[in-house]
Amino acid sequence: MINRTSLGQLISTAVFYGVALLIFLKGMDFLANEQKFHAYLSFICAFLNFLAGMRFAIASLYQRIKKLLK
Repeated sequence: MINRTSLGQLISTAVFYGVALLIFLKGMDFLANEQKFHAYLSFICAFLNFLAGMRFAIASLYQRIKKLLK
């Protein structure tokens, strides 16, 4: 039996990474066209999407640090 939660999490993680890549590439396009404000805004959005894809790794790291500090 397929665990639907895991499949959904896998799909959403892949989408976050894919969107991050597309936004980063669009930011590079803006940078090549001397549109620095749009480029930097795109890079920030791409980074945030990348972090969203890493959400489970970040949560795991947070739990480990929390456990070490207790």
